[in-house]
Amino acid sequence: MPIDRISHLVAQAPNENPSRRQSFYRTFVQFLCSNLGLVIIVVAYSIGGAFLFILLEQYIELQNCQEANLLENVSVSNISESMFNYVSISTDSNAVMYDQIESYLENFTSDIYERRSDFRYTGQDCETTSGWSFSSALLFAITVITSIGYGHITPVSWEGQITCICYALIGIPIFLLCLANISSILGDMFRFMYSTFLHFMCCCCRVYMRNRRRKQRRLKGTSYNDHFSMGYVGKESIDPNWPEAAQQHNGERLSDEEYDLDEDDENEMDDVWTRMESRVPILVVILIIIGYVCVGAFVFNRFEGWSMVISVYFCYITLSTIGFGDYVPGITSGSTDGLRFLANCLYIVVGLAVLAMCFDLIKESIVDKFEWIGQKFGVVQQEDDLVDNDFTRYANFQYSQQSSQEKINSPPPAYEEPVAEGGWFKDIKDKHEPLRDKISAASDKGIKNKHEPLREKTSVASDKVIKSKHEPLREKASTASDKQVKEKNEPLREKFSGSSDRYIKNKIEPLREKVSIASDKY
Repeated sequence: MPIDRISHLVAQAPNENPSRRQSFYRTFVQFLCSNLGLVIIVVAYSIGGAFLFILLEQYIELQNCQEANLLENVSVSNISESMFNYVSISTDSNAVMYDQIESYLENFTSDIYERRSDFRYTGQDCETTSGWSFSSALLFAITVITSIGYGHITPVSWEGQITCICYALIGIPIFLLCLANISSILGDMFRFMYSTFLHFMCCCCRVYMRNRRRKQRRLKGTSYNDHFSMGYVGKESIDPNWPEAAQQHNGERLSDEEYDLDEDDENEMDDVWTRMESRVPILVVILIIIGYVCVGAFVFNRFEGWSMVISVYFCYITLSTIGFGDYVPGITSGSTDGLRFLANCLYIVVGLAVLAMCFDLIKESIVDKFEWIGQKFGVVQQEDDLVDNDFTRYANFQYSQQSSQEKINSPPPAYEEPVAEGGWFKDIKDKHEPLRDKISAASDKGIKNKHEPLREKTSVASDKVIKSKHEPLREKASTASDKQVKEKNEPLREKFSGSSDRYIKNKIEPLREKVSIASDKY
């Protein structure tokens, strides 16, 4: 029957789509879990949070600003009218008038502070000025997920406050995970750069030392060749008939391989190089932190007009996630306030990654220092120097049992030296071999005690399963075999019975007749 190709292809399409979708989703999730994916998630989360807080808080801010502006106009009108009426009508002395006007001004000042605390109104233009601009909202979102919290703007409505709690609850772990990955990458890059720099410096030192050693050996060879000159009087240390003497006498230079450094010197320099490139010194890490803080202080000094002390103070308070909020870039109005906000956001994110990298490097250096101190005082042992305490005590016991003459002839057991044919190693083996046999026997006995009941239960269960499965089959096979035998043997039995009856009748009948005749005669 011919197959419809179009219907066949259309029918196979739904079976392929789920697998493609699953592979696409799997690839997408793997990309999001990568370092680049986490960075994109943090950036998108910050930008989305900025737009979300603008949507929730900008309208409330506009309402509060307009209400505070109206109250300010009413307060100004009231104090102006009251002061004018009092001055024009009152006949009090100047001192009394001064006290009354001062009370009016104090009431007006208290109204200003009240409007500032309740409505966060500082006399700005409500139509053109907003604290929830995109750059300011982005800085607020970044300070939330980085736990800095300047406090220059905060959500006022209950919707914005609940949203801020949920936003921080999700954003802080994501940012910390991204920060850990970025700091590890930066740490690897800095270790590579530092080790490359040290390798370059070590190579330069090796070349310099090799050239210097060659020059010294050439000078020694030249002074030795002077022994064969005309002005030398003395005994020759080398036979002039030897080729080496002829070579030195003719002024030929030795090969460069003969002037190389000794193997011990090379190994010593390799050890020094390995120790130097293993960890970054703490001093270098501290210089990195100081340099980044100074660069940020210079930038904010140029952009914000702060002094260098204030700029350094702001950079350190920001990078340490303290975030007092007394100095915030972009607060002062200007044409570059948005650029200053964005520059501060970038400085915060990169600075926290650099600071986390520096803390990791400092932690590694401190751990190495404590391990080195512990090894010096014998508190911590190296992996190569770890010795079984039982073997050590037993070896010392065997050594103490020897006579004084044997102790003089045989040195005490040294832990660093291999003892392949030593007597005390054999004694240790003899001591621990019975213990090993006992442990092996006990483990075999325990395994047998545990597994024997399980083996019996398994055997009984398997017999039951086999019996329940094969008993009906055995009965069916027996019935079928009986029926088959009966069907085959029944015709043969009938044929055999008929033939046997005829045979008996033919043989017996004459004898019966003869017997009957004989009996009659008798």
